Amino acid sequence: MNYWYVARPNELFIDTDKMSRSLAHTKARLQGAIECVKLDVAYVMQRPSMRPDHCHTIITLKHEMYWLDRYVWEMILHGDIYRGFCNIMRSHSNILNADILISQYDSFITSNLKQERWPDDECECLTKHNSATMQTCPAAIRLRGDKRNMGFFGKPSKNPCKVWPE
Repeated sequence: MNYWYVARPNELFIDTDKMSRSLAHTKARLQGAIECVKLDVAYVMQRPSMRPDHCHTIITLKHEMYWLDRYVWEMILHGDIYRGFCNIMRSHSNILNADILISQYDSFITSNLKQERWPDDECECLTKHNSATMQTCPAAIRLRGDKRNMGFFGKPSKNPCKVWPE
């Protein structure tokens, strides 16, 4: 089962790749933002991702934040940069539920405050949510409708770049 979490206006979703390398940076940046009164954090919840050395973190703020500010903070806190740019483009294009985490866990729970975050939707897709899977995924259809598969940047080419100067 896949559980879909849609970011709320007071949540930062951090999709960390290479957790062993990035998590120390994320924690240092977050603590620095708290100390400089840039972020007012209520609590942090974290779960492993389906891939090794990856994790998903939900940082719940005490106050709502403008969507662009949230996405910039997600990237500053070492969230996946491609995901962050796609979130910006989805929000700018008025696509519903621009910021989503898909997890194998049916809840995120803090250990010390006993706060819980339940998913907004779920699906039983068996493969990673790539373009082909998103086309037929019932949760993607419900949450993003006909814009669920919108691409913004194209795929990297294996061909040499013809316009780059020698």
